[in-house]
Amino acid sequence: MLKRLSLFIVMILLGIAPVVTAQQTDIVIDFPPPVYDLAGTVTIIGTINPANLNSYFFEVTAYPDGTSWTPVSLPSRAAVTSGTLAQINTTIVADGVYRLRARVLLTSGEARTVEVAPVRVANTLTRLDGSVAPIAIAPTTAAPATPEPPRIVPRPTTVSDLPVPVGGQMDTFDDNAAELMRRAGMTWMKWQVPFVIGDRSLIDVVRDRINWSHEQGFYAFMSIKGVKEELDAGGEEYYAQYAAFMTEIAALQPDAIQVWNEMNLDREWPQGKIDPAMYVELLRQAYDAIKAVDPTIRVITGAPAPTGAEGAFGLDRVWNDDRYYLGMANSGAAQYSDCIGIHYNEGIISPRLQGGDPRGEYPTYYLPLMLQRAAFPFRATDEPLCFSEMGYLSPDGYGQLPDGFAWGQNTSVAEQAEWLRDAIEVAATTANVDLIIVFNVNFTRFIDNDPQGGFAIIRPDGSCLACEAISTLRTAAAAG
Repeated sequence: MLKRLSLFIVMILLGIAPVVTAQQTDIVIDFPPPVYDLAGTVTIIGTINPANLNSYFFEVTAYPDGTSWTPVSLPSRAAVTSGTLAQINTTIVADGVYRLRARVLLTSGEARTVEVAPVRVANTLTRLDGSVAPIAIAPTTAAPATPEPPRIVPRPTTVSDLPVPVGGQMDTFDDNAAELMRRAGMTWMKWQVPFVIGDRSLIDVVRDRINWSHEQGFYAFMSIKGVKEELDAGGEEYYAQYAAFMTEIAALQPDAIQVWNEMNLDREWPQGKIDPAMYVELLRQAYDAIKAVDPTIRVITGAPAPTGAEGAFGLDRVWNDDRYYLGMANSGAAQYSDCIGIHYNEGIISPRLQGGDPRGEYPTYYLPLMLQRAAFPFRATDEPLCFSEMGYLSPDGYGQLPDGFAWGQNTSVAEQAEWLRDAIEVAATTANVDLIIVFNVNFTRFIDNDPQGGFAIIRPDGSCLACEAISTLRTAAAAG
Protein backbone atom coordinates (compact mmCIF):
# COMPACT_ATOMS: atom_id res chain seq x y z
CA MET A 1 0.00 0.00 0.00
CA LEU A 2 2.87 2.33 0.85
CA LYS A 3 4.34 1.71 -2.61
CA ARG A 4 1.16 2.85 -4.35
CA LEU A 5 0.67 5.75 -1.93
CA SER A 6 4.18 7.10 -2.64
CA LEU A 7 3.51 7.22 -6.36
CA PHE A 8 0.13 8.84 -5.82
CA ILE A 9 1.89 11.60 -3.80
CA VAL A 10 4.29 12.23 -6.68
CA MET A 11 1.41 12.40 -9.13
CA ILE A 12 -0.55 14.81 -6.98
CA LEU A 13 2.49 17.06 -6.61
CA LEU A 14 2.96 17.06 -10.37
CA GLY A 15 -0.71 17.49 -11.14
CA ILE A 16 -0.83 14.21 -13.10
CA ALA A 17 -3.81 11.87 -13.10
CA PRO A 18 -3.73 8.12 -13.81
CA VAL A 19 -4.53 7.02 -17.33
CA VAL A 20 -7.59 4.80 -17.36
CA THR A 21 -8.65 2.89 -20.44
CA ALA A 22 -11.91 1.08 -20.87
CA GLN A 23 -11.31 -2.65 -20.34
CA GLN A 24 -13.14 -5.05 -22.62
CA THR A 25 -13.91 -8.47 -21.20
CA ASP A 26 -11.78 -10.21 -23.86
CA ILE A 27 -8.70 -7.95 -23.50
CA VAL A 28 -7.89 -7.20 -19.85
CA ILE A 29 -4.72 -6.51 -17.84
CA ASP A 30 -5.30 -7.57 -14.21
CA PHE A 31 -1.70 -7.17 -13.04
CA PRO A 32 0.17 -4.91 -12.67
CA PRO A 33 -2.35 -2.29 -11.60
CA PRO A 34 -1.87 1.42 -12.28
CA VAL A 35 0.37 3.36 -9.87
CA TYR A 36 2.80 0.53 -9.19
CA ASP A 37 6.56 0.08 -8.92
CA LEU A 38 8.08 -2.59 -11.18
CA ALA A 39 11.58 -4.09 -11.11
CA GLY A 40 13.35 -7.14 -12.43
CA THR A 41 11.23 -9.74 -14.20
CA VAL A 42 7.52 -8.98 -13.98
CA THR A 43 4.68 -11.39 -14.72
CA ILE A 44 1.73 -9.76 -16.52
CA ILE A 45 -1.59 -11.39 -15.70
CA GLY A 46 -4.88 -10.94 -17.47
CA THR A 47 -7.06 -12.07 -20.34
CA ILE A 48 -6.46 -11.87 -24.09
CA ASN A 49 -8.86 -14.09 -26.02
CA PRO A 50 -10.71 -12.06 -28.65
CA ALA A 51 -12.24 -13.77 -31.64
CA ASN A 52 -9.87 -14.00 -34.62
CA LEU A 53 -6.75 -13.49 -32.48
CA ASN A 54 -3.55 -13.36 -34.53
CA SER A 55 -0.97 -12.31 -31.93
CA TYR A 56 -0.21 -9.84 -29.15
CA PHE A 57 2.75 -8.29 -27.36
CA PHE A 58 3.46 -5.64 -24.71
CA GLU A 59 5.13 -2.26 -25.13
CA VAL A 60 5.81 0.87 -23.10
CA THR A 61 6.09 4.60 -23.69
CA ALA A 62 6.88 7.55 -21.43
CA TYR A 63 4.08 8.72 -19.11
CA PRO A 64 1.94 10.74 -19.61
CA ASP A 65 2.29 11.73 -23.27
CA GLY A 66 4.97 9.57 -24.88
CA THR A 67 4.43 8.70 -28.54
CA SER A 68 7.30 6.26 -29.30
CA TRP A 69 6.45 2.75 -28.06
CA THR A 70 9.19 0.26 -27.14
CA PRO A 71 8.37 -3.48 -27.30
CA VAL A 72 9.09 -5.28 -24.00
CA SER A 73 7.84 -8.78 -24.82
CA LEU A 74 7.89 -11.19 -27.71
CA PRO A 75 4.65 -11.72 -29.64
CA SER A 76 2.41 -14.61 -28.60
CA ARG A 77 -0.41 -16.33 -30.44
CA ALA A 78 -1.86 -18.21 -27.44
CA ALA A 79 -5.21 -17.01 -26.10
CA VAL A 80 -5.21 -16.66 -22.29
CA THR A 81 -8.07 -16.24 -19.81
CA SER A 82 -7.17 -15.00 -16.31
CA GLY A 83 -3.61 -16.24 -16.57
CA THR A 84 -0.03 -15.33 -17.42
CA LEU A 85 0.16 -13.20 -20.57
CA ALA A 86 3.87 -12.49 -20.61
CA GLN A 87 6.98 -11.98 -18.53
CA ILE A 88 8.82 -8.74 -19.14
CA ASN A 89 12.37 -7.86 -18.22
CA THR A 90 12.22 -4.28 -16.95
CA THR A 91 15.99 -3.81 -17.22
CA ILE A 92 15.72 -3.33 -21.01
CA VAL A 93 14.28 0.18 -20.44
CA ALA A 94 15.55 3.04 -18.31
CA ASP A 95 14.08 3.63 -14.87
CA GLY A 96 11.17 6.03 -15.02
CA VAL A 97 7.39 6.34 -15.27
CA TYR A 98 5.65 4.63 -18.20
CA ARG A 99 2.42 3.65 -19.88
CA LEU A 100 2.21 -0.12 -20.38
CA ARG A 101 -0.09 -1.55 -23.01
CA ALA A 102 -0.96 -4.76 -24.78
CA ARG A 103 -1.19 -4.47 -28.55
CA VAL A 104 -3.46 -7.17 -29.94
CA LEU A 105 -3.51 -7.94 -33.67
CA LEU A 106 -6.52 -9.72 -35.17
CA THR A 107 -6.50 -11.86 -38.30
CA SER A 108 -8.61 -9.14 -39.97
CA GLY A 109 -5.65 -6.76 -39.64
CA GLU A 110 -7.39 -4.72 -36.91
CA ALA A 111 -5.27 -3.77 -33.90
CA ARG A 112 -6.74 -3.37 -30.41
CA THR A 113 -4.98 -2.12 -27.28
CA VAL A 114 -5.48 -2.01 -23.54
CA GLU A 115 -3.34 0.15 -21.28
CA VAL A 116 -2.23 0.49 -17.67
CA ALA A 117 -0.67 3.74 -16.47
CA PRO A 118 1.25 5.02 -14.71
CA VAL A 119 3.66 2.27 -13.76
CA ARG A 120 7.17 3.04 -12.61
CA VAL A 121 10.23 1.01 -13.55
CA ALA A 122 12.40 1.21 -10.44
CA ASN A 123 15.36 -1.13 -10.70
CA THR A 124 17.67 1.48 -9.15
CA LEU A 125 15.25 4.17 -8.01
CA THR A 126 14.02 4.35 -4.41
CA ARG A 127 10.55 5.14 -3.13
CA LEU A 128 9.75 8.31 -1.21
CA ASP A 129 10.05 6.41 2.07
CA GLY A 130 13.69 5.65 1.20
CA SER A 131 13.40 1.91 0.57
CA VAL A 132 14.44 0.20 -2.64
CA ALA A 133 11.59 -0.78 -4.90
CA PRO A 134 11.01 -4.55 -4.74
CA ILE A 135 10.45 -6.84 -7.67
CA ALA A 136 6.79 -6.76 -8.63
CA ILE A 137 5.27 -10.21 -8.05
CA ALA A 138 1.80 -11.11 -9.16
CA PRO A 139 -0.63 -11.40 -6.20
CA THR A 140 -1.03 -15.16 -6.26
CA THR A 141 0.19 -17.85 -3.90
CA ALA A 142 0.63 -20.19 -6.85
CA ALA A 143 3.21 -18.06 -8.64
CA PRO A 144 6.22 -20.19 -9.65
CA ALA A 145 9.69 -19.32 -8.47
CA THR A 146 11.64 -17.12 -10.86
CA PRO A 147 14.24 -19.34 -12.57
CA GLU A 148 17.89 -18.48 -12.63
CA PRO A 149 18.75 -16.32 -15.65
CA PRO A 150 20.27 -18.28 -18.55
CA ARG A 151 24.05 -18.25 -18.81
CA ILE A 152 25.57 -15.62 -21.07
CA VAL A 153 29.14 -16.28 -22.22
CA PRO A 154 31.22 -13.07 -22.29
CA ARG A 155 32.30 -11.70 -25.64
CA PRO A 156 35.80 -12.57 -26.85
CA THR A 157 38.62 -10.09 -27.35
CA THR A 158 40.03 -11.76 -30.46
CA VAL A 159 41.97 -9.50 -32.83
CA SER A 160 42.03 -10.23 -36.57
CA ASP A 161 45.39 -10.40 -38.34
CA LEU A 162 43.85 -10.72 -41.81
CA PRO A 163 43.63 -7.64 -44.07
CA VAL A 164 39.95 -7.33 -43.04
CA PRO A 165 38.08 -9.36 -40.38
CA VAL A 166 36.77 -12.61 -41.88
CA GLY A 167 34.30 -15.19 -40.62
CA GLY A 168 32.16 -17.99 -41.93
CA GLN A 169 28.52 -19.01 -41.89
CA MET A 170 27.94 -22.14 -39.81
CA ASP A 171 25.36 -24.87 -40.17
CA THR A 172 26.04 -26.98 -37.08
CA PHE A 173 28.20 -26.92 -33.95
CA ASP A 174 31.48 -28.38 -35.12
CA ASP A 175 34.70 -28.27 -33.07
CA ASN A 176 36.81 -29.35 -36.04
CA ALA A 177 35.37 -26.57 -38.21
CA ALA A 178 36.10 -24.04 -35.49
CA GLU A 179 39.72 -25.18 -35.33
CA LEU A 180 40.14 -24.94 -39.12
CA MET A 181 38.65 -21.44 -39.04
CA ARG A 182 41.06 -20.35 -36.30
CA ARG A 183 44.02 -21.62 -38.33
CA ALA A 184 42.79 -19.58 -41.28
CA GLY A 185 42.66 -16.44 -39.14
CA MET A 186 38.85 -16.16 -39.09
CA THR A 187 37.37 -14.36 -36.09
CA TRP A 188 33.59 -14.37 -36.74
CA MET A 189 30.86 -17.00 -36.90
CA LYS A 190 27.56 -16.26 -38.62
CA TRP A 191 24.31 -18.08 -37.86
CA GLN A 192 20.94 -17.54 -39.56
CA VAL A 193 17.81 -18.01 -37.44
CA PRO A 194 14.23 -17.15 -38.42
CA PHE A 195 11.80 -15.07 -36.40
CA VAL A 196 8.50 -16.98 -36.11
CA ILE A 197 5.73 -15.29 -34.15
CA GLY A 198 5.09 -17.06 -30.87
CA ASP A 199 7.98 -19.56 -31.15
CA ARG A 200 9.79 -19.03 -27.86
CA SER A 201 12.20 -21.88 -28.54
CA LEU A 202 14.06 -19.63 -30.99
CA ILE A 203 15.44 -17.58 -28.08
CA ASP A 204 17.24 -20.69 -26.84
CA VAL A 205 18.44 -21.47 -30.37
CA VAL A 206 19.99 -18.01 -30.69
CA ARG A 207 21.45 -18.05 -27.18
CA ASP A 208 23.13 -21.41 -27.76
CA ARG A 209 24.76 -20.21 -30.98
CA ILE A 210 26.01 -16.97 -29.48
CA ASN A 211 27.39 -18.73 -26.42
CA TRP A 212 29.08 -21.46 -28.47
CA SER A 213 30.70 -18.91 -30.77
CA HIS A 214 32.02 -16.94 -27.80
CA GLU A 215 33.27 -20.10 -26.06
CA GLN A 216 35.23 -20.92 -29.23
CA GLY A 217 36.74 -17.42 -29.25
CA PHE A 218 34.69 -16.09 -32.20
CA TYR A 219 32.45 -13.05 -32.48
CA ALA A 220 28.80 -13.94 -33.08
CA PHE A 221 26.95 -12.59 -36.14
CA MET A 222 23.21 -13.35 -36.03
CA SER A 223 21.22 -13.02 -39.25
CA ILE A 224 17.52 -12.81 -38.35
CA LYS A 225 15.05 -13.13 -41.17
CA GLY A 226 11.30 -13.32 -40.70
CA VAL A 227 8.54 -15.33 -42.34
CA LYS A 228 7.27 -13.45 -45.38
CA GLU A 229 3.70 -14.76 -44.92
CA GLU A 230 3.60 -13.38 -41.37
CA LEU A 231 4.97 -10.04 -42.58
CA ASP A 232 2.32 -9.97 -45.30
CA ALA A 233 -0.51 -10.71 -42.85
CA GLY A 234 0.68 -8.30 -40.17
CA GLY A 235 1.70 -5.31 -42.31
CA GLU A 236 3.14 -2.45 -40.30
CA GLU A 237 2.06 -4.08 -37.03
CA TYR A 238 4.56 -6.83 -37.79
CA TYR A 239 7.48 -4.38 -37.60
CA ALA A 240 6.96 -3.88 -33.87
CA GLN A 241 6.70 -7.63 -33.33
CA TYR A 242 9.98 -8.19 -35.16
CA ALA A 243 11.57 -5.36 -33.14
CA ALA A 244 10.39 -7.00 -29.91
CA PHE A 245 12.23 -10.16 -30.92
CA MET A 246 15.33 -8.08 -31.63
CA THR A 247 15.10 -6.64 -28.12
CA GLU A 248 15.44 -10.12 -26.65
CA ILE A 249 18.16 -11.16 -29.08
CA ALA A 250 20.20 -8.07 -28.22
CA ALA A 251 20.05 -9.00 -24.52
CA LEU A 252 21.92 -12.23 -25.37
CA GLN A 253 25.00 -10.14 -26.34
CA PRO A 254 25.69 -11.02 -29.97
CA ASP A 255 28.32 -8.88 -31.63
CA ALA A 256 26.37 -8.14 -34.81
CA ILE A 257 22.76 -8.56 -35.93
CA GLN A 258 21.67 -8.56 -39.55
CA VAL A 259 18.11 -7.40 -40.23
CA TRP A 260 16.50 -9.75 -42.79
CA ASN A 261 17.95 -11.35 -45.91
CA GLU A 262 17.64 -10.79 -49.69
CA MET A 263 14.51 -8.68 -49.31
CA ASN A 264 14.58 -7.76 -53.02
CA LEU A 265 13.22 -11.22 -53.91
CA ASP A 266 9.71 -12.61 -53.47
CA ARG A 267 11.38 -15.71 -52.04
CA GLU A 268 12.08 -13.63 -48.90
CA TRP A 269 9.58 -10.71 -49.05
CA PRO A 270 5.84 -10.74 -49.91
CA GLN A 271 5.20 -10.79 -53.63
CA GLY A 272 3.90 -7.49 -54.96
CA LYS A 273 5.18 -5.60 -51.89
CA ILE A 274 8.92 -5.47 -52.50
CA ASP A 275 9.83 -1.92 -51.51
CA PRO A 276 13.07 -0.63 -49.94
CA ALA A 277 11.16 2.10 -48.08
CA MET A 278 9.09 -0.57 -46.31
CA TYR A 279 12.25 -2.47 -45.48
CA VAL A 280 13.97 0.62 -44.06
CA GLU A 281 11.02 1.21 -41.71
CA LEU A 282 11.44 -2.35 -40.43
CA LEU A 283 15.18 -1.70 -40.16
CA ARG A 284 14.60 1.53 -38.23
CA GLN A 285 12.44 -0.13 -35.61
CA ALA A 286 14.83 -3.05 -35.26
CA TYR A 287 17.83 -0.70 -34.99
CA ASP A 288 16.18 1.37 -32.26
CA ALA A 289 15.24 -1.78 -30.33
CA ILE A 290 18.75 -3.25 -30.54
CA LYS A 291 20.58 -0.05 -29.64
CA ALA A 292 18.24 0.57 -26.68
CA VAL A 293 19.54 -2.68 -25.17
CA ASP A 294 23.20 -2.52 -26.22
CA PRO A 295 24.57 0.28 -28.41
CA THR A 296 27.78 -1.68 -29.06
CA ILE A 297 26.02 -4.33 -31.17
CA ARG A 298 26.64 -3.75 -34.87
CA VAL A 299 23.43 -3.54 -36.89
CA ILE A 300 23.91 -4.70 -40.49
CA THR A 301 21.30 -4.25 -43.19
CA GLY A 302 19.91 -7.20 -45.04
CA ALA A 303 21.86 -7.85 -48.23
CA PRO A 304 19.92 -7.73 -51.51
CA ALA A 305 20.49 -10.70 -53.77
CA PRO A 306 22.77 -9.69 -56.66
CA THR A 307 20.53 -10.01 -59.69
CA GLY A 308 19.43 -8.49 -62.97
CA ALA A 309 16.23 -10.54 -63.21
CA GLU A 310 13.60 -7.85 -62.81
CA GLY A 311 13.21 -7.49 -66.57
CA ALA A 312 12.34 -11.17 -66.88
CA PHE A 313 10.11 -11.56 -63.81
CA GLY A 314 8.76 -8.05 -63.11
CA LEU A 315 9.02 -5.77 -60.09
CA ASP A 316 6.31 -7.67 -58.21
CA ARG A 317 8.74 -10.57 -57.88
CA VAL A 318 12.24 -9.09 -57.93
CA TRP A 319 14.09 -5.79 -57.88
CA ASN A 320 17.60 -5.59 -59.30
CA ASP A 321 20.05 -5.08 -56.46
CA ASP A 322 21.30 -1.71 -57.77
CA ARG A 323 17.74 -0.34 -57.85
CA TYR A 324 17.11 -1.72 -54.38
CA TYR A 325 20.35 -0.31 -52.92
CA LEU A 326 19.42 3.12 -54.28
CA GLY A 327 15.98 2.86 -52.69
CA MET A 328 17.56 1.89 -49.37
CA ALA A 329 19.92 4.85 -49.51
CA ASN A 330 17.14 7.29 -50.41
CA SER A 331 15.02 5.95 -47.53
CA GLY A 332 17.78 6.57 -44.96
CA ALA A 333 19.15 3.06 -44.39
CA ALA A 334 22.55 4.48 -43.41
CA GLN A 335 20.95 6.26 -40.45
CA TYR A 336 19.67 3.00 -39.02
CA SER A 337 22.64 0.69 -39.52
CA ASP A 338 26.36 0.38 -38.91
CA CYS A 339 27.15 -1.45 -42.15
CA ILE A 340 25.48 -2.14 -45.50
CA GLY A 341 25.00 -5.85 -46.17
CA ILE A 342 26.25 -7.21 -49.49
CA HIS A 343 26.33 -10.66 -51.14
CA TYR A 344 28.68 -12.04 -53.79
CA ASN A 345 28.25 -15.72 -54.63
CA GLU A 346 28.06 -16.24 -58.41
CA GLY A 347 31.69 -15.83 -59.50
CA ILE A 348 33.31 -18.31 -61.89
CA ILE A 349 36.51 -16.41 -62.70
CA SER A 350 39.20 -14.63 -60.70
CA PRO A 351 37.83 -11.84 -58.49
CA ARG A 352 40.56 -9.58 -59.82
CA LEU A 353 38.98 -9.50 -63.29
CA GLN A 354 36.35 -7.07 -64.58
CA GLY A 355 35.60 -8.84 -67.85
CA GLY A 356 35.82 -12.17 -69.61
CA ASP A 357 33.07 -14.11 -67.83
CA PRO A 358 31.66 -16.58 -70.42
CA ARG A 359 28.12 -15.77 -69.27
CA GLY A 360 28.44 -12.13 -70.28
CA GLU A 361 29.33 -8.74 -68.89
CA TYR A 362 26.59 -8.24 -66.27
CA PRO A 363 28.20 -6.36 -63.32
CA THR A 364 27.21 -8.80 -60.56
CA TYR A 365 29.44 -11.48 -62.11
CA TYR A 366 32.53 -9.42 -61.22
CA LEU A 367 33.58 -8.69 -57.65
CA PRO A 368 35.09 -5.21 -58.28
CA LEU A 369 31.96 -4.10 -60.13
CA MET A 370 29.70 -5.63 -57.47
CA LEU A 371 31.53 -3.61 -54.83
CA GLN A 372 31.04 -0.41 -56.81
CA ARG A 373 27.38 -1.27 -57.40
CA ALA A 374 26.66 -1.60 -53.67
CA ALA A 375 28.78 1.35 -52.53
CA PHE A 376 27.69 3.95 -55.07
CA PRO A 377 24.24 4.81 -53.61
CA PHE A 378 25.86 5.38 -50.18
CA ARG A 379 28.75 7.50 -51.45
CA ALA A 380 27.54 10.55 -49.50
CA THR A 381 27.95 8.66 -46.21
CA ASP A 382 30.89 6.90 -44.60
CA GLU A 383 28.87 3.73 -44.25
CA PRO A 384 31.09 0.67 -44.78
CA LEU A 385 30.13 -2.55 -46.56
CA CYS A 386 29.87 -5.93 -44.84
CA PHE A 387 29.76 -9.14 -46.86
CA SER A 388 27.24 -11.34 -45.09
CA GLU A 389 27.80 -13.90 -47.88
CA MET A 390 30.88 -14.31 -50.06
CA GLY A 391 31.25 -17.69 -51.72
CA TYR A 392 32.30 -19.73 -54.73
CA LEU A 393 30.40 -22.84 -55.81
CA SER A 394 32.23 -26.06 -56.64
CA PRO A 395 30.69 -29.47 -57.38
CA ASP A 396 33.80 -31.41 -56.26
CA GLY A 397 32.69 -34.24 -54.01
CA TYR A 398 29.01 -33.76 -54.85
CA GLY A 399 28.74 -34.55 -58.55
CA GLN A 400 26.34 -32.82 -60.91
CA LEU A 401 24.93 -29.49 -59.80
CA PRO A 402 21.22 -28.65 -60.24
CA ASP A 403 20.34 -27.03 -63.57
CA GLY A 404 19.90 -23.60 -62.03
CA PHE A 405 23.49 -23.70 -60.78
CA ALA A 406 25.14 -25.34 -63.78
CA TRP A 407 27.25 -22.19 -64.20
CA GLY A 408 29.42 -23.44 -61.29
CA GLN A 409 29.98 -26.93 -62.65
CA ASN A 410 33.56 -26.29 -63.84
CA THR A 411 34.89 -24.60 -60.69
CA SER A 412 37.34 -26.79 -58.78
CA VAL A 413 37.91 -26.73 -55.03
CA ALA A 414 41.42 -25.42 -55.72
CA GLU A 415 39.91 -22.49 -57.65
CA GLN A 416 37.37 -21.93 -54.89
CA ALA A 417 40.21 -21.62 -52.38
CA GLU A 418 42.34 -19.36 -54.58
CA TRP A 419 39.46 -17.06 -55.50
CA LEU A 420 38.25 -16.69 -51.90
CA ARG A 421 41.76 -15.69 -50.86
CA ASP A 422 42.01 -13.17 -53.69
CA ALA A 423 38.48 -11.86 -53.10
CA ILE A 424 39.34 -11.04 -49.48
CA GLU A 425 42.42 -9.15 -50.65
CA VAL A 426 40.52 -7.29 -53.38
CA ALA A 427 37.73 -6.27 -50.99
CA ALA A 428 40.21 -5.14 -48.34
CA THR A 429 42.24 -3.00 -50.70
CA THR A 430 39.71 -1.51 -53.13
CA ALA A 431 36.64 -0.62 -51.04
CA ASN A 432 35.46 0.42 -47.59
CA VAL A 433 34.79 -3.14 -46.38
CA ASP A 434 34.62 -3.86 -42.64
CA LEU A 435 33.77 -7.55 -42.55
CA ILE A 436 33.61 -10.61 -44.82
CA ILE A 437 31.53 -13.68 -43.98
CA VAL A 438 32.38 -16.67 -46.16
CA PHE A 439 29.35 -18.63 -47.34
CA ASN A 440 29.78 -21.18 -46.04
CA VAL A 441 31.90 -23.30 -43.69
CA ASN A 442 30.30 -26.69 -43.04
CA PHE A 443 27.01 -27.07 -44.91
CA THR A 444 26.58 -30.47 -46.57
CA ARG A 445 23.01 -30.39 -47.92
CA PHE A 446 21.17 -29.50 -51.08
CA ILE A 447 17.78 -27.90 -50.28
CA ASP A 448 15.11 -27.38 -52.94
CA ASN A 449 17.80 -27.79 -55.58
CA ASP A 450 19.96 -25.26 -53.72
CA PRO A 451 23.49 -26.77 -53.54
CA GLN A 452 24.54 -25.16 -50.27
CA GLY A 453 27.10 -27.89 -49.64
CA GLY A 454 28.82 -26.95 -52.89
CA PHE A 455 29.66 -23.53 -51.43
CA ALA A 456 31.19 -25.04 -48.26
CA ILE A 457 34.92 -24.56 -47.71
CA ILE A 458 35.08 -27.80 -45.70
CA ARG A 459 34.57 -30.43 -48.37
CA PRO A 460 33.02 -33.92 -48.05
CA ASP A 461 36.48 -35.46 -47.44
CA GLY A 462 37.08 -33.09 -44.49
CA SER A 463 39.71 -30.99 -46.26
CA CYS A 464 39.69 -27.18 -46.33
CA LEU A 465 41.94 -25.81 -49.04
CA ALA A 466 40.31 -22.39 -48.61
CA CYS A 467 41.38 -22.33 -44.95
CA GLU A 468 44.96 -22.89 -46.02
CA ALA A 469 44.74 -20.26 -48.76
CA ILE A 470 43.18 -17.62 -46.50
CA SER A 471 45.83 -18.27 -43.86
CA THR A 472 48.50 -17.04 -46.30
CA LEU A 473 46.92 -13.59 -46.05
CA ARG A 474 47.22 -13.89 -42.30
CA THR A 475 50.92 -14.51 -42.58
CA ALA A 476 51.29 -11.52 -44.94
CA ALA A 477 49.31 -9.27 -42.62
CA ALA A 478 51.32 -10.32 -39.56
CA ALA A 479 54.53 -9.66 -41.45
CA GLY A 480 53.36 -6.14 -42.28
